Amino acid sequence: MSTIVDIRATPVNVPMRAPYRFSFGTLASFTTTIIEVVDSDGATGIGEAPHGDLSGLIAQMARNLIGRPIDDLNGCEASCVAQTGFSLWDDAARERRAFGGVEVALWDLRARRAGRPLVDLLGGRVRDEVGFTEYFALRVGAEETPSDVIRYCEQMAAEHQAPWFEGKLGVLDVETELAMVADLVRALGPGAVVRLDANGAYTVPTARQVVRRLADLGVGWLEAPCRTLDETARLRADGAPVSFSTHEADLQRAARTGVPDGFCLDITEMGGVRRTQDFLRACAALGIDFWCYSGDAGSMTAAYLHLTAAEPSMIRPHQSLFRFTGDVVVAQGHWSPRGGLLPVPEGPGLGVDLDPAALQRMHARFRREGSMATAMNGPGYRQQFRQQ
Repeated sequence: MSTIVDIRATPVNVPMRAPYRFSFGTLASFTTTIIEVVDSDGATGIGEAPHGDLSGLIAQMARNLIGRPIDDLNGCEASCVAQTGFSLWDDAARERRAFGGVEVALWDLRARRAGRPLVDLLGGRVRDEVGFTEYFALRVGAEETPSDVIRYCEQMAAEHQAPWFEGKLGVLDVETELAMVADLVRALGPGAVVRLDANGAYTVPTARQVVRRLADLGVGWLEAPCRTLDETARLRADGAPVSFSTHEADLQRAARTGVPDGFCLDITEMGGVRRTQDFLRACAALGIDFWCYSGDAGSMTAAYLHLTAAEPSMIRPHQSLFRFTGDVVVAQGHWSPRGGLLPVPEGPGLGVDLDPAALQRMHARFRREGSMATAMNGPGYRQQFRQQ
């Protein structure tokens, strides 16, 4: 029986081609942790935990995982994640996210050993292609004005036949940004601007005005209009005519209050592939949508593709920062949707391999820049919050 003999966790920085702006500041690169799990036969599985530097915690987990069978997912999880779901002394969310990256690597390893694409182990494919949006934001040294953003989106539509767009609000004043959205709708056509994200930038009164205007423009989704879901629930109580999404995985609240209408998460947030399947099937039973967010080094995107290919309820396009990022760790190179779609990889496991040179290059960037690097002379991530 194949057992775990080694686990390597490498923090890397994924550089942005141009730092993007949002209500929390600017972001020039984001930090993620690449995970390799090696079994007793010398095979390796790849995982990723896109929640900063989790390498130290994963190294601690490795002591509990070495020697365990690669198929013992229950035992592996129980040895790494607090079964109570919380802890007064440890960060249970970090445990869950770190183990989630390891669990993705175990799935990749198990599928590679079986010689099958991961989707085959997740129930079989219900689709061969997966949808992704194009992303837009004000970016330092690139799209610095609303007019620049509109030209960029028109270029993406022309070059890549992109049918879906989403992007950031909460940087400029409300009227300027709403005018930009109106111009985007006119330039791209009805239904092309599918989602916007305010990152909690609005007070409830401001959000009331924004959602009404977005509804008039035909934009149906707004992510995190306010800082808390309680505030967003007040918008729903007012009869706000748009749907709301969040990164907070609180399904009980959604069932109780009707907010949010959709979750935007990554696989490790729930603790891995199995827990994500459990969660999204519960969402489907309640009529709540689910899609994945962007911001990874390439390997997590492969996991999104296989999971989505196996789950009928995942009908919404995922987020995509593919055109924004300047480097990836996968040997297959940058993902590039055409017509908003990516094919599900056909190779065994995740269907992607690590590029050792890229891994070391991006790790060196992490060591040089530190976590979540910001634009030069710009406010750092979480160092500024502008509420309107």
